Amino acid sequence: MKVCLLADTHLFSSEIGGNWPEDSFAIFSEKILPRVKDEDPDVVIFLGDVLDPRSGRSDPRWPKGDEANRRFVEVLKMKGIENAYVLRGNHDYLEPLKNISKMGGPRFIEDEWLKIEDTAFYFFSSRYPDLQRAISDLKSIPDIDAKNKILLMHENVSIEGAENIPEEVMRRIAERFDMIFNGHQHVYQHPYDNVWCLSSTLPWRVGYGNCDVEIDWRDGEPEIKKNESKFGFYILDPDERAFAFSNVNIGIKIIIANLYFSNASAEVIRERLKKLSKLLYDIAEPEKAVVRVYLNGILKEGDERIDIGISEIERRYYSRFYEGRSRRILRVENLTGGGAYLSKDDLRYISVEDALKQLEVDVPEIKDFYREVSDLIEKKTFDGEALVERIKRSRVLGDKK
Repeated sequence: MKVCLLADTHLFSSEIGGNWPEDSFAIFSEKILPRVKDEDPDVVIFLGDVLDPRSGRSDPRWPKGDEANRRFVEVLKMKGIENAYVLRGNHDYLEPLKNISKMGGPRFIEDEWLKIEDTAFYFFSSRYPDLQRAISDLKSIPDIDAKNKILLMHENVSIEGAENIPEEVMRRIAERFDMIFNGHQHVYQHPYDNVWCLSSTLPWRVGYGNCDVEIDWRDGEPEIKKNESKFGFYILDPDERAFAFSNVNIGIKIIIANLYFSNASAEVIRERLKKLSKLLYDIAEPEKAVVRVYLNGILKEGDERIDIGISEIERRYYSRFYEGRSRRILRVENLTGGGAYLSKDDLRYISVEDALKQLEVDVPEIKDFYREVSDLIEKKTFDGEALVERIKRSRVLGDKK
């Protein structure tokens, strides 16, 4: 039996192409699915985070409600993709997955075994971010009589710096299965003997480990590392307990640049960003690239963040790499000192998760506040004014307001 595994497609998200949400679906339709069809798999399984039409800013260009579901189902039928199943990821909503099944698309399986011939797959719906619940429920998965037992999941297993399922727990769980495949992490890893974390089918929240070009610029000249393309899907042979990655050229380069500064003035940062823009144009055509630039380090005391001139630099030097306002190219969350803090206007351009993470260092209570604004997080978008009002009314921040 040949099984095709696709992890984290995040269709209709705002992370591909010039940040236009339609690009993710177009690449999926025109690049990914034809290759899947060529493999002629017996079974196709989506490992969670399938549709993600509200992962960035609210935008009238995004498909609403059942439109995203309908288009997903229609393109699978049009490309001849059959016998498909879907696991629920942390970005997937329950009703859309049910609707997809009713429309004749991939069958949604939640916390149940699917047995095909001698192979049984257990679809473990994501519990993220409730790690303790995930651990408890993973331990309680019922047994089944099958030659091959495969667990499909969507949790924190081996993310650097994150709260993961503890190694001793994961190893005990792994003893009950022949193979375990995990989505969610977006970068390929093989943390344990029979546990694999699969790379994302398409780029989403791109960073080191899932990009084509990495630029590391400290002092002197920048270091440039070019990677093999990280995007595509996996073909699994359960009987042989073997699988292989099928690389797909999606037609877009993903470029990540990290710039580091030590007690730098705003002028120094501006000049470095200008030089970087010229370098980026030499690496890739702007119309076929996604660029993320991260500023790290210390800003010289007295130089306010606004003096860096981020908006002007974006407009003049980086605008061809970027269309729309769904997410900025230049990310300055790691730049500290000299009044380098978030302004109310900045809040309009970043996600709730990003904003709260930045505040956590100075305001530990922000973890409890995170739960207070869970409804904003669920929407995956918010206006700066909305968060300011919630801070004013917060029960947990108290004197920290």
